[in-house]
Amino acid sequence: MPNSNTCVKTAEGGVAMTTIPYPDQPGPGQALIRTTLSTICGSDIHVLDHLPVPPGVPMGHEAVGVVEAVGAGVTAFKPGDRVASSCLTCCGTCRRCQEGEQQLCETFGSPGNLIFGAQGEYYLVNGAQTTLAKIPDNLEDEQVLFVTDIMSTGFGAIERAPVRPGDSVAIFAQGPVGLCATAGARTYGAGLIIAVEGVPERAAMAKRMGADVVVDPANAVAEIQRLTGRGVDIAVEALGHQATFENACRSVRLGGTVSSVGVYGGYSELQLPVGASFYQFKLVTTFCPVGTARQERLMSLIATGKVDLRPLLSHSFKIAETPAAYDLFRKREGGVLKIALRP
Repeated sequence: MPNSNTCVKTAEGGVAMTTIPYPDQPGPGQALIRTTLSTICGSDIHVLDHLPVPPGVPMGHEAVGVVEAVGAGVTAFKPGDRVASSCLTCCGTCRRCQEGEQQLCETFGSPGNLIFGAQGEYYLVNGAQTTLAKIPDNLEDEQVLFVTDIMSTGFGAIERAPVRPGDSVAIFAQGPVGLCATAGARTYGAGLIIAVEGVPERAAMAKRMGADVVVDPANAVAEIQRLTGRGVDIAVEALGHQATFENACRSVRLGGTVSSVGVYGGYSELQLPVGASFYQFKLVTTFCPVGTARQERLMSLIATGKVDLRPLLSHSFKIAETPAAYDLFRKREGGVLKIALRP
């Protein structure tokens, strides 16, 4: 029985390391994964601060690793396979999965189908047959880590809009998801890409990910109107704040689209700004697209050199040091974006 040194939520809303035993033989449909690279996600902060998740729950849902063992019914993967694990588990057979909405899987009870425990030496994956994806031999863990969550989420915001070749796009907030949306806008052929960000390190990274212009949040709406003359075709809200949502709504042209992908964990409701209506623009939301095929598609973009998100890994800690990594991630100091957690 492998024991995993794993980060868990504490009663005080913080994190601590503890030992979690895992079975030698996973249950039906499950796979036990030995973590080779993990990270901290903004959603983890929502788990600690806003979501009704009890103390003691293992933290982390964004990781890659090696299959240690598989349960009955798992035939696509075997021990020794390098795999990426979608952050949300899916069965592949329910109506939502069959209609291409695996992130809304009814069998595993979306949104409760989040993987838990990936900030540990081992973690267990339900629905492994359709949740995991093999990592090609020519790709490193650092190249593919983000296909499990933030790359899929950011690209999903662009796809859901959808961005067409030549469209003008404004992405509000250049945190990890916003930066992935910026990279997605470039990949899908957007014309003018405007990043909205006030932190210098993140503004510089936005240019690196494909932004043509970076504007300050304090005067973003006026600057976007000045740059476009009418508003952008698509505005992406990637922060999860009321003020940012309102600015995205005010920045889009008549008939354009607001694509909301931020996690509004601190809000019970959002207000549509006065003067804006659904007759003037379309509002779409995105929940991270997941599953084997989704991750394989994203890895193909990486393998052909079209996307490289490795620069987002700004810091590195051992898994045993995960609580210290959380402290840095919360403070947002030292240019932190994503933190690599390694065994």
